[in-house]
Amino acid sequence: MKCTNCKKEDPWLEIIGSDIICKKCINKNKIMGLVYRTHIDTFHFLLRKLLPKTYQEFMAIGRKQIEDLVNLKKYGIFLKTTNVVELE
Repeated sequence: MKCTNCKKEDPWLEIIGSDIICKKCINKNKIMGLVYRTHIDTFHFLLRKLLPKTYQEFMAIGRKQIEDLVNLKKYGIFLKTTNVVELE
């Protein structure tokens, strides 16, 4: 089958909303790609709870939405913080 985003042939695809997406396109969303590579069951849980209707909605999923549903530290997934404080 072909990925609806990149149109490449791939034997293993994921259904995200109404689109069929390959693992390369899933990895374009940095956080969801990391969850997909490390914990596929958690990835499927997040898809069931967030219910993205299209690939564009999937790409719009942010860190806040994911952390509201799942404690990523429990699974050993540590994300870099975006809040950086410079000390003088």
